[in-house]
Amino acid sequence: MRKQTIFIPTLVLALAAPVASAQSTGLTHTVEGYFMGASMTGTAGAGPVTGDVNLTSSKIFENLQFGAMANYRGEAPKWAVAADVVYMGLGATGTGDGGRATAEVDMDEWMVEATGSYRISPVFEAVGGLRYTSLKTAIELRKPQETTSTSATADWVDPLVGARLALPLSEAFAFTFRGMLGGFGVGCDFTWDVDARLKWRVSKSVGLSVGYRYLDQDYEKDGGFKWDVVSQGPLAAASLTF
Repeated sequence: MRKQTIFIPTLVLALAAPVASAQSTGLTHTVEGYFMGASMTGTAGAGPVTGDVNLTSSKIFENLQFGAMANYRGEAPKWAVAADVVYMGLGATGTGDGGRATAEVDMDEWMVEATGSYRISPVFEAVGGLRYTSLKTAIELRKPQETTSTSATADWVDPLVGARLALPLSEAFAFTFRGMLGGFGVGCDFTWDVDARLKWRVSKSVGLSVGYRYLDQDYEKDGGFKWDVVSQGPLAAASLTF
């Protein structure tokens, strides 16, 4: 397996919808692609094997095969719906035993989130929804006279509750903050995340933003699979509103 260091963030997804219809119903659509310089720390394990996770953002980029991050928000005067999709594929090769053994590791991670919110005030929304997480890891160890392969998979759904704050700073700039709690033993034992951003409305349709995201997941299931990991890092995004 040849390692690739290609990262292809989804920038702006074009959705066809009549602007006049959106204006008549008061519904606006925003699609966004974003890039996140994530790091991972914590503990992960499968079966009898458990180890520490300590991946800096530079190490993740070094071993990244493919990644995509995008979200959507549909907004009406009193309510909104949103979806967020993250995919990351990592691949790494290492050698040991004086060069006589080679290990190849692949990890695929999906996170898909769907939420709905109700606007309590012009700047405050109550939010609820679900997050689906899927993890798949494969390890192949090759020695001169032997090849050993092992894999582990896990997927789960977390209920989420939280709030979103959107504070206008000027006609062109705004600050947004979203905090969510979830899991509650349904999927994760507990999970929480925050997303804080400074947004710049470049034009009526185009927006740019920078910020920081923090996600903590504590998941464990029968059979020894464990994922107690924090993913966090700065992000930058471009969006299209219509």
